[in-house]
Amino acid sequence: MSAGQKSTEGDRGRRGRRRSIHSHQAVLAATITVLDRVGYSALTMEAVAATAGVGKATIYRWWPSKASLVIEALEAVVPAPRTVSTGDTRTDVRAIVQAAVDDYVNTPLGPNLAVIAADAPTDPAAADRLAALLGARRAAHASVLLAAAGRGDLPHDVDVHLLLDIITGTLVHRALLGVAPDDHTIDQLADLIVAGTPPRVAPRTQT
Repeated sequence: MSAGQKSTEGDRGRRGRRRSIHSHQAVLAATITVLDRVGYSALTMEAVAATAGVGKATIYRWWPSKASLVIEALEAVVPAPRTVSTGDTRTDVRAIVQAAVDDYVNTPLGPNLAVIAADAPTDPAAADRLAALLGARRAAHASVLLAAAGRGDLPHDVDVHLLLDIITGTLVHRALLGVAPDDHTIDQLADLIVAGTPPRVAPRTQT
């Protein structure tokens, strides 16, 4: 056997076996299942392995930390940024609020974001991946608000990041309390941002 062949085999051994696509997808799906069931803090690699039907060593070989595993799994279920500027500020802002609902309420991201963000810095690669996951949608939404400011529909010096914090913070807070946002909540947030209209309690339905 040549020295080149030995080197190649040695490199392959250090990298570990190539991932099985089927097992990889099974682990990511299992991660979301366990995350939905017990939350990030109680999630263990052992529980994910058992749910996915793979060995625990397989998970540790592919993902160096729990944060890296969960963040990659979330990438598969959190919708890609898709907000666009239509030129109608009220419509655009409502779409931003709805997108935030889809991202932070209709996926396990919102209820687990605080603990994931606290844990991710122990794995710099995971922290970078989380920043990219959150930053891409934030940049997309900020660009829509800046376009509205460019049209004069919002102040030219509007703090778009604070506005996005108001939207996300409200939705994540309510998600933590188990309160699902309805159309009234989405409309109220949009009106608050576009027109400064103070939110009002939704009228009760007569029975």
